[in-house]
Amino acid sequence: MKKANTEDGIKSLYKVMRVLDCFSVRDDVLSVSEIARRLDIPQSTAHRLLSSMRSAGLLEQDRRRGGYRLGLKLFSLGSTVLASMELHRISVGPMEELHRITRMSVHLALFDGQGVLVVRKIGSDKELSTSLNLMEQAPAHCTGVGKAVLAYQPKEVIDRVFSAELIRFTGNTIVDRCAFDREMEAIVGRGYSVDNEEHNIGIRCVAAPIFNESGTAFAAISVSGTAWELMPGAVEEISKTVKLHAQDLSARLGFPGDAATPA
Repeated sequence: MKKANTEDGIKSLYKVMRVLDCFSVRDDVLSVSEIARRLDIPQSTAHRLLSSMRSAGLLEQDRRRGGYRLGLKLFSLGSTVLASMELHRISVGPMEELHRITRMSVHLALFDGQGVLVVRKIGSDKELSTSLNLMEQAPAHCTGVGKAVLAYQPKEVIDRVFSAELIRFTGNTIVDRCAFDREMEAIVGRGYSVDNEEHNIGIRCVAAPIFNESGTAFAAISVSGTAWELMPGAVEEISKTVKLHAQDLSARLGFPGDAATPA
């Protein structure tokens, strides 16, 4: 009986994780029928599961749009995870220094396997925010932080990103696989990535990957500004500073050497 209860608990946990995986930046509110269809389960089963998750604070009902969205309990748990992460603790000084040098926005982001999660931001002098902590999801294929990490991932990770329908945010967004592979090779060659108005028109971003002690690129740090602030000459100069700060963070995390090529 005890083994059966354990197996049922594991199955229930698996179902909860599958529900959570249905949500994204694009699909922030989903109806019962939409989730049932995505999980290929009866609508009545989906309704019971969602009700239980809402009672636990994992989901909230959005009555205005007629569906469910991720609950604040997840934000609270995520904040606890961030507070315990060494990268989040040691990034404060380097990010503030990078901001003082460039006077532009500085971002720290983690790669979640599909997209990136911005976990810390210091706004530019033109922005009201300073040293703002936040959790904001962003696509990986067209952002500086995302491309900086993707360039050092195995081929199957890139395949997974391209298995979804990629959004062309601007005319500069790279959605062709061959062109994207060439971009990844260029990033590895120079050690930094450039978001050349690929996510937002008028905004450029320079980013460099951060490696953990096992040599895995799992995060990135970036500087972003307007296109006229980050002209090609300025990009090349600022990239040196961004790379140095990324390398410093990698070394503090135990990464022993230079950036490795993708596995």
